[in-house]
Amino acid sequence: MRYFLRSSSLIVRGKFRVCSSGSNGGIRNCTTLINHQVPHDFSMDPEKELELLALSLGLSYPGTAGLLTAVDMNTLCILSWDNLTVFVTAGITHPDQADPAVSDSGYTPGTINIIVLVQGFHDQALVDAVITVTEAKALALRDAGFDFAGTVTDAVLIASEGSGPIRYAGSATRIGQMIHEGVYAGVTKALLRQADTKKRGPSFFIRSGMGGPHWFLWEKEHCRYYPCHYEGQCCDFCYCPLYPCQDTTLGDWIEKPGRSPVWACTRCLLNHHPQVTRHLIRNPEASLLELKTLYSRYI
Repeated sequence: MRYFLRSSSLIVRGKFRVCSSGSNGGIRNCTTLINHQVPHDFSMDPEKELELLALSLGLSYPGTAGLLTAVDMNTLCILSWDNLTVFVTAGITHPDQADPAVSDSGYTPGTINIIVLVQGFHDQALVDAVITVTEAKALALRDAGFDFAGTVTDAVLIASEGSGPIRYAGSATRIGQMIHEGVYAGVTKALLRQADTKKRGPSFFIRSGMGGPHWFLWEKEHCRYYPCHYEGQCCDFCYCPLYPCQDTTLGDWIEKPGRSPVWACTRCLLNHHPQVTRHLIRNPEASLLELKTLYSRYI
C-alpha cells in the first residue's frame, strides 16, 4: 500500500478488498482508492467525475473506488496505528438535520469522508467495520457539540489488503476498538482543521504508547526524535508511504501476544536518503526494487 496527493486528490494504491458507500461502491476488489476534492457548486455525475479523474491519472476506473468532497485536501487528517491507517476529511455544511450552530461555526462546505485501511478482513468484517466507523463518527460529532450524526453526503470506505480470516470488527473486538478510536480522533481533528483558516497542509497523527496511549501530530520541523537514524537524514517520509513493504531485507514482522503481527521497519534507511526521497516524491508509484536500486548507488 502507498498513498500520495495528486490533482487535489488523495490516492491510495495497492491490492484491496473494499466495502464502499461512495460512487462505484459496493464490495469488490480494487487497486486504487480516491478521496477527490470537487468545487463547492459541483453538479456533475459523481461516477463520471471519478471515471474522468482515473483516466487523467492513468488509472483503471473499474479498479477504482472513490469518494467526493468539497473539503480542501489541505485539511486531510491521516492517522496511523500499527497496521491501521485512517484518512478523514470533514465538513458539516449539510447536516442530516437542521442545526443553527452550524451556520455560525466557521466551517466551510464539505462532507465527512472516511477511509479505513486494515489487513486480513473477511467481507463480513468489512461490513461490520462500517457500523463501527459510523458509531465513532456520530460520537465525535456529539462530543464536538453538534446534535446530528453526520451530513447527508457522508461516505465511508473500508479497505483490506487482501481478504482474510477476520470476521468481526465491532467495538468489542481489538481491531474494532482501534478503528473506533482512530475514526473518533480523525473526525475530531479534521473538524478542527476544517475550521482553521491557515490550511497548512495534510496532518499526520501517530498513535503512541510512550508515556501513556495518545495521538500526537508528527511534524518534520522540531521533531523530538531527530535524528532517529543519522545526522543529515531526510525526514519527508518519517512514516513510509510504502508501509508495510514486507521486504525482509528492510524490516521484520514483530509478534505481539494475542494480537496480529506488526511490520517493524526501524532498521530501514531506504526512504531517509535525500536522493531516494526526492525520487519518490517525483515518482510516487516507483517500485520498491527501483528505490532499492537507486539507494544502492549511494551506500
